Amino acid sequence: MHFYGLHIIDWMIIALYLGALIVIGRWTRKKIKNTGDFFQAGRSFGKVMTSFLNFGNMVSADQAAGVTREIYRQGLSGVWFQNLVLFITPFYWFSSVLQRRARYVAPGDIYEHRFQSKFLSGLFAVYLLLSAIYGSSLGYLITGKTMQAVLVKPETECTTAEKQSMAEFREMKILEAKQSANQITTDLNRLSYLHELEKRGEIKASISYLDLTTFYIIYGLVTAAYVIMGGLFAAAYTDVLQSIMIFFLSTALIPVGLHALGGFSGLHAKVPDAMFNLFGSGAGSEYTWYFVLTMVIVNLIGLAPRNFTVGGSAKDDSSARIGMVTGAFAKRLIIIGWALTGVIAVGLYADKLSDATFIWGTMTLDLLGTGFVGLMIASVLAANMASKAGSSLEWSAAFTKNILLPLRPQITDKKQLLIGRLVIFLVLIGGIGFAYAVDDIFVVFKYVLSIGTVIGPAIWLVYFWRRLSTKAVIVQMVLSIMITIVVPNIIPAISSIRQSPALTVETKGYTEASQVRAKESDVKIGLAKTTGEKILKSITVQPVAIYFDKVERVNPEDPNSIKEGKGVFKFQLWMLSKLGLPLKEFSKAGLSTASFAFDIIFPFIVLFIVSLLTKPNSEKVLREFYARVHTPAIADRELDSLEVQKRIDDPEIAERDKIFPYSNWEFPKPTRKDIWGFAACWAGVAIIIGLYIVIMSFGS
Repeated sequence: MHFYGLHIIDWMIIALYLGALIVIGRWTRKKIKNTGDFFQAGRSFGKVMTSFLNFGNMVSADQAAGVTREIYRQGLSGVWFQNLVLFITPFYWFSSVLQRRARYVAPGDIYEHRFQSKFLSGLFAVYLLLSAIYGSSLGYLITGKTMQAVLVKPETECTTAEKQSMAEFREMKILEAKQSANQITTDLNRLSYLHELEKRGEIKASISYLDLTTFYIIYGLVTAAYVIMGGLFAAAYTDVLQSIMIFFLSTALIPVGLHALGGFSGLHAKVPDAMFNLFGSGAGSEYTWYFVLTMVIVNLIGLAPRNFTVGGSAKDDSSARIGMVTGAFAKRLIIIGWALTGVIAVGLYADKLSDATFIWGTMTLDLLGTGFVGLMIASVLAANMASKAGSSLEWSAAFTKNILLPLRPQITDKKQLLIGRLVIFLVLIGGIGFAYAVDDIFVVFKYVLSIGTVIGPAIWLVYFWRRLSTKAVIVQMVLSIMITIVVPNIIPAISSIRQSPALTVETKGYTEASQVRAKESDVKIGLAKTTGEKILKSITVQPVAIYFDKVERVNPEDPNSIKEGKGVFKFQLWMLSKLGLPLKEFSKAGLSTASFAFDIIFPFIVLFIVSLLTKPNSEKVLREFYARVHTPAIADRELDSLEVQKRIDDPEIAERDKIFPYSNWEFPKPTRKDIWGFAACWAGVAIIIGLYIVIMSFGS
């Protein structure tokens, strides 16, 4: 018995999972006595619970679907869509203890204390809430599209318009194959027209039963429900269940996918060799080594130690450290499963999908049987809810402690708890609007990385440079918000600018020929006699927009129609063009790299210059702050407070712990545990890279 494309057993498994979340939420609600319990679980978690909590907070099904989507588009190098955090993992050995030792609750507390500025604290909270609403759209977008691919409508039930949409998509893929084989001559205008329709989302490979609005609302409400009831306790306990389900999600499609392809040898027979490169090097590759490097740096800056909810829940330094690093490496390992699933998807569905975001759902529907489909859908929901649960508590703490409390200092803890719960609901529902505004997850992902540089540079310097001043942080944040958030979102609303010929320019398209080993698909269209034969194959790289996410013709049927920009305006690239950079000659990866380079360098320049020109902060406040940062956190609250106070009263203790005593630089002397732990983390990084190389070489 099927309902909306799924067997009733699958629907029952999904309902059972959602019901379990509500039960856990109601059970953990009894543990919530105050905001400290709600936001940080009373700082009571040891190594095991902290590991599960960090793993759940770091992993999301939108990441898994995003990796497979990028690998489908770009080959194995698409794994860097998420795996760029691999090179950041060793730094968690230090950042985990920094955010625990800060001993704050809300993210803006660090600004209010260190810079004596309620304005700066509130500004940061507002920024965090706005970026959280935008960032949460990524989870909605990918989860929704994954569900759409599972709940696919048979062509016999499609309308005439829907059938035509699918027929035109198939026609486009046939013409693209002819173009790759240098067999296309008179159909170039038709192909150009179909590409314009694809940009606008008017042609699709399949049609779904699922109404995205209904799904988004249900998904957001269930996630909000159990977190609102049980706070961080609920997030942590559900993460134990969700971690098991995430492992299933990450591995279940691999054996059945390989079986369908004929094992690893069948995989290599169907997937081009270039798609097994860990770093993109072919025509049009978006994941070149230099782009990955800049993404790693941007991500490291954006992931500054500021998560005082999840990060502050560990009972001591050791629990914070082991929990964060263990959770992080567990994620790095399952990304290998996502990567292999993505490569398998290339072998199964090359050029058959209108939207690569549908891959996970399509593979689930095609390869898994009744019951397992429901379990996979529940696992997708579990992975997304696990990450949203922890993040939503950070957003709630930001509003409650850094915006509401300064405005209403007499408000009771009970009312703060009530309003904090309401904020979780509003932010999760608010993300639905942005899910409709952006259709390309890679665009969202890069933008989220960019806005992370608004606050990341200042927070890193907070921990290590005493000379950083309040005015410098205010100036840098305001300028960065204008450049990264305000201007890029206002410009597209002005039609005269959006349609300006100077701003709708694109890079130069080109065709690149290279010698490759023939695959089964090449033999089928007559490019080779046998698989493995060396052939010359052309890859056409389409022009890409420079200053917008994409550029479309207002009238797709008229090749002379004016163009207009769509999506976010890339203000950083516009400024770089004024410095003389020949952006028309750049590749897509080159444009992204240039934009990220600006985001990395500009904030630090502003912070250093303005700090040196303005008055430093109060010595009393600086002494208190750095005494906390240099004092290891211990589980006994009373003893912990005494140790902090000891360093405040006697600054010489903290000075002796510094690499550069009596200077403005607050780098602590590394202990043996610091050095060996950091080295072990890098060894783990090397092992994981080795696993990629070994696994992807099977059957070659």
